[in-house]
Amino acid sequence: MACEDSTKHFLNLGSKLGLCVKDQEKRVLFQNDNSVKTCGLMVGQVCGKTCMRLYHQVEECSAISEGMKLFKGTDVEGHKVDALIVNDGQTITTLLYSLDEDQDKFIKQEAFFKQKGLTKSELRIMQMVMQGMTNAAIAEKLFISKATLKTHLNNIYKKLPSSMRPSQVRA
Repeated sequence: MACEDSTKHFLNLGSKLGLCVKDQEKRVLFQNDNSVKTCGLMVGQVCGKTCMRLYHQVEECSAISEGMKLFKGTDVEGHKVDALIVNDGQTITTLLYSLDEDQDKFIKQEAFFKQKGLTKSELRIMQMVMQGMTNAAIAEKLFISKATLKTHLNNIYKKLPSSMRPSQVRA
């Protein structure tokens, strides 16, 4: 990727990320527009929002995570996000990537899976997989055994390209 393309990609990604920087006392120093949309204007205030409750987990395991922790598919102030929290010893930086349901994305996914021959049941299961749900959670939600779910998943994966295997989809 050329330098100009990389810069455009980074700026585009930056427009999708919520960014919040706090001092060690958890007082908000900076928020970008996406962070304000998610949490409200917090600059100058001590933050007690969801990400700071998540941050407690970073503090608890900082010896093994070196002050950085990723929270996948978590709820932050009513928004489904991936959250990355980094404590560099001076500031606590939170990056939020919105996972809120994008109708266009689901329409494209559904069309792709239908084209590959997935049944209605398989389509529902695959959408849950794409949302990052575990097999146990999917089986519980659908009121089926884990063995039945594995049978469905094996049938699904036979219809899809190898790049759609669980390790790639749920990563």
